[in-house]
Amino acid sequence: MTLASGFEDDQAAGALPIRQDARLLAATLKSGQSVAYKLAKGRFAYLALAKGKASVNGIELGARDGAAIRDEDELRIEAGEDTEIVLVDAP
Repeated sequence: MTLASGFEDDQAAGALPIRQDARLLAATLKSGQSVAYKLAKGRFAYLALAKGKASVNGIELGARDGAAIRDEDELRIEAGEDTEIVLVDAP
């Protein structure tokens, strides 16, 4: 779910407007669920786990861990237990 965004399409779908070339997303995943997010060329991401455990492109993260991500076309997040994540997509 996109919480805030500088992109008009996201704002039209209900995201809070921000004056940045960025997106702030959040998700709650049950154990065993997965989600994918396409990261456009030249963009960076910061992912934080508020709670739970998850694998991000094969890298294990735990509660309150964060990951700075670059040079990835897609992020594949797989929950090892009930997990809450926040993702920032920025240039």
